Amino acid sequence: MTDVHDLEVPPDAPETDERCRSIERGARLITVMPTTFALVLQMPRGNLETIYPRALVLSGIRKSIAAKQYKRGFLACRNHRVDMNILHDHDPQQFMSSVGLFVDQVKKVEYIDLFLSQLREEDVSQIMYKETLRNPNRTESLMNQEVSALKGIDGFAHASAYHAQDKSKINRICDAFLNALKGRLDTNLQNVVTAHVCKSPPDLDAGLSLVAKLRGEDMAQAEKAVEHICFLADVNKLYDHALGLYDLDLTLLVAQQSQKDPREYLPFLQNLQAMSILRRQYTIDDHLGRHTRALQHLHDLDAFDELKAYTIKHKLYKHALGLCRYQEARLNEIMRLYADNLNSESKYKEAGLAYEYLSDHGSASEAYRLAHMWRESLSSASLLHLHPAQLHTLATTLADTLIESKDYFSAATIHLDYLSSLESAARLFCKGYFFAEATRVIALHKRPDLFESILDVGLVDGLAGMTELLAECKAQVNAQVPRVRELRTKKAEDPLSFFDGTGGAADGLDIPDNVSLAATDASTTGGSLFTRYTNRSTGTLDTQTTRRTSRNRRREERKRARGKKGSVYEEEYLVNSIGRLVERVDSVAEEVERLVVGLLRRGMRERALAVEGAMVEVVGLLKGCVGEVFEVEEKVAGKVDGGVEDGEEGRPSGANGVFWDSIEEKAKRKDPPVVKDFEKLSLLGA
Repeated sequence: MTDVHDLEVPPDAPETDERCRSIERGARLITVMPTTFALVLQMPRGNLETIYPRALVLSGIRKSIAAKQYKRGFLACRNHRVDMNILHDHDPQQFMSSVGLFVDQVKKVEYIDLFLSQLREEDVSQIMYKETLRNPNRTESLMNQEVSALKGIDGFAHASAYHAQDKSKINRICDAFLNALKGRLDTNLQNVVTAHVCKSPPDLDAGLSLVAKLRGEDMAQAEKAVEHICFLADVNKLYDHALGLYDLDLTLLVAQQSQKDPREYLPFLQNLQAMSILRRQYTIDDHLGRHTRALQHLHDLDAFDELKAYTIKHKLYKHALGLCRYQEARLNEIMRLYADNLNSESKYKEAGLAYEYLSDHGSASEAYRLAHMWRESLSSASLLHLHPAQLHTLATTLADTLIESKDYFSAATIHLDYLSSLESAARLFCKGYFFAEATRVIALHKRPDLFESILDVGLVDGLAGMTELLAECKAQVNAQVPRVRELRTKKAEDPLSFFDGTGGAADGLDIPDNVSLAATDASTTGGSLFTRYTNRSTGTLDTQTTRRTSRNRRREERKRARGKKGSVYEEEYLVNSIGRLVERVDSVAEEVERLVVGLLRRGMRERALAVEGAMVEVVGLLKGCVGEVFEVEEKVAGKVDGGVEDGEEGRPSGANGVFWDSIEEKAKRKDPPVVKDFEKLSLLGA
């Protein structure tokens, strides 16, 4: 007898826990019949009712499993509609070591098929039929139990490597049944076929291979097996799988069980029968869409022209390269086809590499040029021994492309090495703030006259551009930071006016302190504090309905991107703008350092001091405001004004969701951007 203290009382949730059952209040327990799992109740009206409580049924099933009376447990599951997976899940180790006993007890082929067909991956003892006892006698790891049980089954050791990789519960059980039934094909052939088909995914090839084997031994059994497998699986899939086994007789046997018109498949099968083995396998794989296998068969047939055409048609270049890797001439032909394909798909870098591998430097140079790889393009062109005018044209084109992309260092290198234009190279070095490199090449070529005409002019131009940029950055900080501070003050003092823009202090209304700002159906028509943007209204508003359209959502997204002054998105826009400003200042720090050094080397100390001071001032302003601007707010807008917290109803739809995304982004913001230190040059003094 189980002690009452050992029982776990489940929560009153009959919808999710099958141990619970609702009965009429006042009913009395009359008697229990454990052998039939029945419970007799007397209702308040006096009538007697017999019920089968799930907990009582499961208790009887568990006892049957513990006693290895699998037939009794199976029939109880069948009669009371209990998921049959419990026969395994309650004690996996015992079940896996007793599969033969299960077959001997249940006996009926139909019952075994029923059990196999109801297998699923979930552990029903944990999700559906929880144990009522507080300390159920179960091991900690069911997986280890099953693996150890499988190793203990005679004749099953050869599958241990397979089971170590395959963690599917369904496949383990099906393999155990296949092992137990391998000597009972005369009586349990149908179960063997079912075990193959019920795997996840279905092992149709193994089932069809069994049919093919039986066809040579006992045609009657083979027809019975193919009829059953066609009943369990889609006959069209079976036809394709049988064809994929290259067994035409088996394919015909399956086709005869289907609704296919013989005029459709007979000519096709007859045509395949007349082919050689390799050609037949190629045709079948091509028909089934197994292109890589078909390519392998073409290689085995030594049909290289067909292989090239098939490679181009199905873009199997990688596989073709692998097949021909030991045949240099054919490998080069496939590589040429692959290079042309890459070039047509605008994958110019890979195409250039392929062409260069084939020593086609002309095509490689053009591909590299299109990929903006100027070094590779010019090196390949140089290997062609082009006319100087052609090489000059190519170098000019590449240099112009690099200038457009603001890669001044690379453009200057081309002008210096390939165009022999020292003046242009020095100007480009100065334009990219590479004054040290400009000084080096001028001195190397012994052209001191260029120091004044090019280097000094470049320094002055760089100084003017950098000074203007830093002045703009300073003006942006001085304008946006106070505005952010002002907006946050307004939001704290008058949130209704800030978010809704419909009243409050802005309209000159004196709202008493003891009046709630929350909206009601009778008092407002425009929605409460966050209903306009978070879809939390208590009433149905026409404005909300129209905002849910995709057109209004796109319009709201454009508003958010613009961050117009006075809109609810202005603060977010300003914060993001200051963040971009920090990144911009950090990106020009190295250019400022090179500019300061260049100015000092040319004796322009005062100008170097001026630009350095401007940079230090901007960095100081950013460091002083970053902590204030990028503070992480503790409260999310969805919690203000008694609104519903984020996550209870999910993200609103339409234009309302745009503002919701804005709020979410603020809440998720973590660390403020880091402003890099700018190290002053000690030679300039304090």
